[in-house]
Amino acid sequence: MSPALVDGAVAESRALMLELGGRQATPLAAGIEALATLPAFTTMATASTASRPQWAGLVDDLFERPALKNAKAGLRNALASTLSGDTLYRNVFFSFADAILLWHYGHTQERTGSSRLDVVYGALLRLLQQGENFLDGAAPAEPDLEYFHRLRRVRLTEDDAYPLLRRAGRMIGAVEANLTEGKVRVLRGTMLTSYLTFSGQVIAMARALRDSRQAIAQGDVLAGLQAVITLVGTEPAALPV
Repeated sequence: MSPALVDGAVAESRALMLELGGRQATPLAAGIEALATLPAFTTMATASTASRPQWAGLVDDLFERPALKNAKAGLRNALASTLSGDTLYRNVFFSFADAILLWHYGHTQERTGSSRLDVVYGALLRLLQQGENFLDGAAPAEPDLEYFHRLRRVRLTEDDAYPLLRRAGRMIGAVEANLTEGKVRVLRGTMLTSYLTFSGQVIAMARALRDSRQAIAQGDVLAGLQAVITLVGTEPAALPV
């Protein structure tokens, strides 16, 4: 696909997102477009097309941390979730964890080391518990099993929130394709685009849960995706200890 066509895809996807999200979505659209200027995002886009172990490394220790063990126990797979009416699948949440691993690799190119996993785990907890304010304050507590039972039931079906999430994901995919000269996938994004979109969904659902709401709204989607975009532009060393 030529750069001109990809640029057109960025403009088209931006228009579609703003059509649904209005002026409130303008800062997010600008942030998504700015991803193309971030060296870390370029590295993430390149690394995500390689075989996963080359950027993820051996991460068994990460998935033994309490929050991820509780997530595994408290969430179902896609088929079981569909049958039960749950809206958060186990693989969606773990894509959120993978996105943070890929973010860390994008800035550092590190694939091993316990300190690396400490930073990734800390960022995951901050995004989950503090959303767009993840750079503020002390490290949050680890969510228990019951938290994930409640999180998986938060609905995606009100306020056109989920369609807005998908349109924003389409724009991320168009920006990524502009960098990689790859094909813009409307229905199925690349690994990186899927990871970032899923991360926005998880953060949005957690935000609604903190406010004791049963469904996400457009504001949750905008805040969740803005948190992800901010993370991509943040050096791991800038996270509070």
